[in-house]
Amino acid sequence: MPEEPPASLLRAIGFRPEERGANLWFTIPNDEGVFTGATNPNGVRCVHPVQAYLDLKAQPERSVEAAEELGKRRLKWKL
Repeated sequence: MPEEPPASLLRAIGFRPEERGANLWFTIPNDEGVFTGATNPNGVRCVHPVQAYLDLKAQPERSVEAAEELGKRRLKWKL
């Protein structure tokens, strides 16, 4: 059974439950290497935007759209 994230973490990231239309995944990595370049805004460890982009591209539903928005806002890639 998956462990629920602590309420303090949910508050720190501004999480609010929605009945439909929202997706949020909390994962525990198999390799600490995903945290290379991580930051700790508000005490919450966040992966580097490139890692988040790659993770989003590998997920279903609106994740590809989220990855593209992340690329525009944080990565400033020129394709």
